[in-house]
This record gives sequence, C-alpha cells and structure tokens, in this order.
Amino acid sequence: MDDIDFTISLLLMANSRTPYSKFAEMFNMSVNSIHKRVKSMVELRVIKNFNARLGPNIFSNFTSILMFGVSKTKDPKSTIDKIGAHDNIYNVTQASSNLFYIHASLENINVLESLVSFIRQVGQIDELTVGIHSYPVVVNTEILEDISLSKLDYLIIHSLKNNSRKLISEISDEVKVSTKTVTRHLNRLIEKGLITLSINWYPDKTAEFLSFVQIDLTPSTSVDKISLVNDIRKEFGSKMIFSWTFGNLPNMLIVCFWIHIMKELQEIETKLMSKSFESVKVTVLLEGKNFP
Repeated sequence: MDDIDFTISLLLMANSRTPYSKFAEMFNMSVNSIHKRVKSMVELRVIKNFNARLGPNIFSNFTSILMFGVSKTKDPKSTIDKIGAHDNIYNVTQASSNLFYIHASLENINVLESLVSFIRQVGQIDELTVGIHSYPVVVNTEILEDISLSKLDYLIIHSLKNNSRKLISEISDEVKVSTKTVTRHLNRLIEKGLITLSINWYPDKTAEFLSFVQIDLTPSTSVDKISLVNDIRKEFGSKMIFSWTFGNLPNMLIVCFWIHIMKELQEIETKLMSKSFESVKVTVLLEGKNFP
C-alpha cells in the first residue's frame, strides 16, 4: 500500500461515497486506475466493507472512551472477540507487548464502572487506563435546527448499511420512492451529520504498520495541546494520522503514526524523546477488529 492507497483509504473513511472521479482528479490518474486500487485493497481485505450508520449528531449525548492496558492472555485473537462482545465496545486492537486498546461509546457514563470490570476480567488486564475523549466543541446551530429522522431516512440508512456505495437508483428501488427524493434525503443526512459513511479499514493486512505513541506531558508545565499537536503534525507531516487528548488525563496525548519501515519509527521516537516530555512510549499495532 503506497501513499496514494493510504490517502484514498483515509478519505473513504471520512466519506465512503466519495466518487472515484474525485480521487482521479486529485492524483491525476484515470478513474479505472483508482477503481483497481480500491479493488485490490478489498481483495487484500485492507478494506472489508463500505458501510453506513447513524451519524454523530444523533449521538451527541454519547461519551467516547479509550481504555488500554497489558493483558496476560496467551490467546490474543480470542481475547479480542471476547472483549468486543460487549455492546458498548466498537473496536479492540492488540499492540506490541500484549497491550490492548479498547474503544467504547457510552450513552450513560454510569455504566463505565461495570464496563471497566468486564474488560479487566475478560481481557485479563489488571491495570487499565481509562481516557475520556475530549474534543473541541463546535456547534453550528443552523445545522442542528432539525435533526429529526423520518421513516424514509431510516430506510435509506438501512439500505446503505452494508454497501454505502450503492447506486441511488438501487436505493430508490428498495425504498420505493423516486431517485430525486432519495438524493434530497441523503444530501440532508450528510449535511446535518445524521449519517456516517465509512469503511472498515484493516491496515494490519499491509506491509506498512501503525503506531500509537503515548506522550506524557510534564505535569508542572502548562501546555496548549492544540498548538502542540499542530507542531507535531508540521514536524512529521503525513506520517501523523491523528491524535487523542483526554478530559480526565490532562497530561496525556496519544498520537497515531503510519510507518513504512521500522527506521522511520525509531527516528520519530528519537525526535519526540529529545523534547521536554515526561515520557514517550511507542507501541506498534498488530491486529484490530471492529464491532459495529
């Protein structure tokens, strides 16, 4: 998987209905070439499916959680499935040194205690760090004026559930309305954040790899994390994919990097360790699984 495949994957995760013609224009390639690249990633199971689900504005009252800790399990594959069986967990990833990252979404924060107990027991994780994601809150009241869903909206989302690139005409046939009506409803769902169109992406099937780097900031210093993340992105460019900060862990930052060879990761580690951080811990992701 080269840089073009990687960029296509990220853009499809953001909107899996993005026309291949847009990618062709972006990379100065033919539409057929883009199609072959996506097809190859599907065949390699880097991309497992194109999916649709209810969007973030429907779940604005949900709390996103990231938990991680070292497991004593001797069977990581089955442990991933056992942890993922919990209704609130949507992704489990095993990293180096048997470190597990668990992603969950909670409608009621009061269930967090029982969720942590479940993960510790099933995942055989004695020390589990729990991070509550913090995001910059940007509210566009104009967009959120009407976020109600009609019966037809639900039918359209269900139609796209396991094939988000389905043709408008196919959706129209399934839900028994005109293509014009489907287009109008789908555009509204996308515009108001009422539908998420994405892919299940498994980069562990490629020769490249992902790394989560845990950065502990010095407690005694006041750091603008937004500026810090921007500085890290400027320094490492496209190697940095995203970062996480946590409301309850003010001195922690986790940064995800996409790496071609181990030497690149060693260089990233060396550069980060030369800065005035309390500590830098590099973990390499080995295998992950989504639980929709």
